[in-house]
Amino acid sequence: MPITPERAALSFRRLRAEREHPASTFDLARAYSKRMPATHVFSHSTAAVIHGIWLPSRLEGDRRLHVSVPPGVRAPQVVGIIGHEGVGGTTQRVYGFPVTSLIQTWIDLGPVLPRVELVAAADFLCSGRNPWHTPDELRAVAAALIGRRGCRALRKAAALARAAVDSPQETRTRLFLVDAGIPEPVVNFEILDARGIFVARVDLAWPRFKVCVEYEGDGHRSNQRQFRVDITRRERVEDQKWRMVRITDDDLKTGGQELLRRVRAALVERGARW
Repeated sequence: MPITPERAALSFRRLRAEREHPASTFDLARAYSKRMPATHVFSHSTAAVIHGIWLPSRLEGDRRLHVSVPPGVRAPQVVGIIGHEGVGGTTQRVYGFPVTSLIQTWIDLGPVLPRVELVAAADFLCSGRNPWHTPDELRAVAAALIGRRGCRALRKAAALARAAVDSPQETRTRLFLVDAGIPEPVVNFEILDARGIFVARVDLAWPRFKVCVEYEGDGHRSNQRQFRVDITRRERVEDQKWRMVRITDDDLKTGGQELLRRVRAALVERGARW
């Protein structure tokens, strides 16, 4: 039996009403997409979830769907749907869903995310060996946004975006250090030995002073094999006369003053002055 718009709407409402086993964004989007007109497209944080763009937990867990429509088309007026009218930009299909493009999704998040989170989303777009975009592309796009809500925040975030960042915590740590007046570190720096053979890739580094910062997630502690690998890796890095500062979530949750002290001390010990 074909799915009518009425049946699709009922399915969407039932999923939203479920309390014991809340539906995921994908489940809700799948149900709602069966009733979507061709002119409608998932956008903002909904598109970010579908694309896999990093989002803070408060947005990632929001069960409301964002749907954008082109100029002149009425946005949906449905409980559980946040409609956006007159939103332009390119669109594409991801997992069968009509969504705004990666870069348009980032633009739409400009008025929503604070500075550090917007940079983390930008870093995600520029991450990996085959990134979707480069920091220069983001800067060019942001520079062209005139008079749009959030355009200043996007330009500032694009200026701070870096390639090859592995996680939002690396972004957060980098910006925290820079905001405290410490010279900006190199992201994902490769340490080589005297023969030019690869030793390790470190999260943040000041190569001139042979100081690096490594963020340790819970997996580094709870996985025994990873724990042993980390010990050997640190020994190999220090064999090259590098000073490694290891940090965890707690270093930032408590205001980060101890982290700043350790990083400053390590850099000063190696001759850094600023």
